Amino acid sequence: MEELWMYITVVAAAGLLSFFLCCYSYFKIKDAPGATSYTLVTLLSTFFTFSYVFESLKALHWFK
Repeated sequence: MEELWMYITVVAAAGLLSFFLCCYSYFKIKDAPGATSYTLVTLLSTFFTFSYVFESLKALHWFK
């Protein structure tokens, strides 16, 4: 049970990193070639990562 919390924490930190990279690319490098695609990919990665975190929390019966 304790290992699962550690795993969820690491995955959530990866989701936060992906979100900050998405924000950075949206505000700082929007004129670079491929920046729009990169922003979209990091946004979808953030969505997928946090969906997985909430799915893992559901496995712990955090949500009913």
